[in-house]
Amino acid sequence: MNKSKIIKITDKKYPQKLLEIKNPPKQIYILGNEKLLYKDSIAIVGSRECTPYGTKYAKEFAKKISQKEICIVSGMALGIDTAAHIGALKEKGHTIAVLGAGFNNIYPEENIELFNQILENDGLIISEYSPNTKVNLSRFPYRNRIISALSMGVLVVEAKHRSGSTVTAKYAKEQNKKLFSIPSNIDLKTGVGTNRLIQEGAKLATCAEDILLEFNVLSETIEQSPQEITVEEEFKNIYDVILYMPININLIARKSNLSISEVSQKLLIMEIKGYIKSLPGNEYVRV
Repeated sequence: MNKSKIIKITDKKYPQKLLEIKNPPKQIYILGNEKLLYKDSIAIVGSRECTPYGTKYAKEFAKKISQKEICIVSGMALGIDTAAHIGALKEKGHTIAVLGAGFNNIYPEENIELFNQILENDGLIISEYSPNTKVNLSRFPYRNRIISALSMGVLVVEAKHRSGSTVTAKYAKEQNKKLFSIPSNIDLKTGVGTNRLIQEGAKLATCAEDILLEFNVLSETIEQSPQEITVEEEFKNIYDVILYMPININLIARKSNLSISEVSQKLLIMEIKGYIKSLPGNEYVRV
């Protein structure tokens, strides 16, 4: 693992973006690509209990924004945060995860593999807490001020009323950052927060171009030639099981003679590499 560094508020390389907010962290601990601290970034946040709709568009927006060499910032929580990080990684883009605990106490544990993938793909992990600081959920909303501060703007994909994502939106307004929201189904709890943000003045975003144009980023579509996929040997037994009809993770584990946890870790990496796509209900298909 990369060795962590400390950047104190008195250091010359302390990010100017953090100095401009109320209560900037006195120091930040970093793992990975330090250069990303000074790169143009967009934050993508949302509900942990997200819908397939939210997951789809968090990944899609992250992917298209990453194509423009803009870094994706999020909090490495389950749900929308995870989808945003994966969307950036699948595009070989850069992503920053801001944690609410120390590097030695990853929360949630399900995202330890995502933590590793971010570092292995030239990303950056940040925390204002020392590496051995234990998880205290009351600190997590407070770290959202850093997510917003590092970004030119914040996109809220799905959010319940008075959720962590609406806290991030509140910080974005205080910091005079541009705020975007994807409209949601009014019948869903995860649509309450986003629709209210739009009512209160957040820019309605239906595609990544709605965000990119706000920052004068050209919006031409990047076309990619189809390529034959070559899968590494360590993933081949799982890839051979996954075809173009959805298959459940339990069946994948049985057919590949691996444990659920091992299959789950490899599926995450395979999705980031663009070999497969996850679907609702823990099902997967080839890309």
